Amino acid sequence: MRPQSLHIIGSLFTVVLAGFPSAPDDLIKINAGDSSISYKQTTICETKARGFAGYVHLPASALGEIQPLEQYNVSIFFWYFEARQHPENAKTAIYLAGGPGQSSLYGATSGGGPCTVLPNSNGTKYNPHAWNEHVNVLYVDQPVGAGFSYDKLVNSTQDLLAEQDSIIAIEDYDSEPVPAESTTFLYGTFSSQNLSRAAPTTAVAARTLWQFAQVWFSSFAEYKTQDKSISIWGNSYGAYYAPVSAEHFARQNKKIQSGELKGTMLNIDAVGWTNGCTDMLYQAEWFPDMAYNNTYGLEAISRDSFNAAKSDYSKPGGCRDLMLKCRELGDLSDPDQLSIDPTVNALCAQATIYCAFAVIQPYVDSGRSRYDIAHFQPDPSPSQYHVGFFNRAWVQRELGVPLNFTANSNNVFSAFYASGDPFRTAGMKSIEYLLSVGVKVAMIYGDRDYTCPWNGGEQLSLQANWTGAEIFRGAGYASIRTNTCDSGGIVRQHGNLSFSRVFDAGHDAAAYQPQLVHQIFDRVMRDQDVASGTQDTSGSDGSRYATAGPSSVFGWKNVLPEPPGVDCNLYAVSSSCTIEQYAALQNGTAVLNEFRVVSPA
Repeated sequence: MRPQSLHIIGSLFTVVLAGFPSAPDDLIKINAGDSSISYKQTTICETKARGFAGYVHLPASALGEIQPLEQYNVSIFFWYFEARQHPENAKTAIYLAGGPGQSSLYGATSGGGPCTVLPNSNGTKYNPHAWNEHVNVLYVDQPVGAGFSYDKLVNSTQDLLAEQDSIIAIEDYDSEPVPAESTTFLYGTFSSQNLSRAAPTTAVAARTLWQFAQVWFSSFAEYKTQDKSISIWGNSYGAYYAPVSAEHFARQNKKIQSGELKGTMLNIDAVGWTNGCTDMLYQAEWFPDMAYNNTYGLEAISRDSFNAAKSDYSKPGGCRDLMLKCRELGDLSDPDQLSIDPTVNALCAQATIYCAFAVIQPYVDSGRSRYDIAHFQPDPSPSQYHVGFFNRAWVQRELGVPLNFTANSNNVFSAFYASGDPFRTAGMKSIEYLLSVGVKVAMIYGDRDYTCPWNGGEQLSLQANWTGAEIFRGAGYASIRTNTCDSGGIVRQHGNLSFSRVFDAGHDAAAYQPQLVHQIFDRVMRDQDVASGTQDTSGSDGSRYATAGPSSVFGWKNVLPEPPGVDCNLYAVSSSCTIEQYAALQNGTAVLNEFRVVSPA
């Protein structure tokens, strides 16, 4: 049943129902062969440095090799912020959010972005700990369908109370009448929801990103820094994207150098992520430990459930075996990971489903939040204030976009899970390759996250095989010191590899500990040791440097804080609202202030 009426405080109804965005008419356009760039300078979010938002438009002809099912044009949205200090000499970082299907604009408006969005979703607050303080940062909405990126513009409806298939093209209603617009049922313009036009794997996303970067770094007129080194950073599923993309960039560079390929060199300096899932062959078995044997003394599942989950991972025919069979068959029948072999897709999807339900799900069934073990479901974290903000008509005009905002694309998510990408992608191979060619790798994990727990991240760092592996494994943990904090986290580091555990932080570590995570990011980018920022880790100095301290990270223990209250957001009903609030939204009795339900509380 569609809600017929709601009690409204303020001007929510007129704001939410902005309808179909008008085509922007104040854009600067640059032709780049068959591709093009359109953009404009922005004045929102960042007040101390220049910002530019726009699109790289790629024709189907540039993407034919990675679009085997249907060839189509794409328009990939970016928001570029110059460094607040000395942008003309600053390095550049590409930021990729997770999901799969999450907009990277979450990162632009959370703990590491230039601003955070106010609770009314109608303004922003300056962030003194922004990653673009000393680094130029390029936020990219990818894969296509996430955020403001699109394949083609389709007038559609959006049901905010639906978890799946919330966006339906108006033309797909056929002879049925299109339901009336209301507070939770909106009209707008979105990317098509054609599943055959969604990138199905991390490998395809990486190759698409390289095509985007070829155009952007060679033709974008506002990219003016003298330092051409590039890093790729991400969060959550972005830890699949970041190393796999960086490896692809590095391998393409070698082809360009040898004359095998024509293109622009994109020199990769570093890759890093916060609370990332990168390779489940090394991370999946540690989910039960996070649920039962963590550093906060929380036993969210029983001993029997813990033992069963551990067994379901390692037993014959269990999660690990299914994952290995998926990868073995994939390497044989679909080596380019294009998701074109139905048997591979079915086997890898089976591995993903089995592992998710048998190994990971027992904790989720406890009622606690996946994003912070101190929180319960529904969880107000991560904040969703940015979704309403980017769906404001005035914000869309400021960014020069022709469509509404998709915070999390169900289409992209479905495509990735249909291919079994979460358990097929072998990110460890990318990590090892990057370390072998001298790229810095930084892993940063908040220690209250369950979505991608820190203990699995630590295993990634310890089991990576590279020339410095033995010294890294023998290095101890050192406290991470900042100007205001001596023990906000700990780090193990040798040479180009570092693993940091950030205390009292959930899935978006930068949102919980913005200063500390910013310091880690800055030190990695500046070739400084993560622990103090006083030692050079480049060249021969880096090959000698290693942290000293306890060999085990488990000795640092903490106490869980009180959980936060409910903050029901209209753009995140399934994750942030109680059953009573959902019912009130359905039957039209909810009271809202802007995009937040204030009654029932």
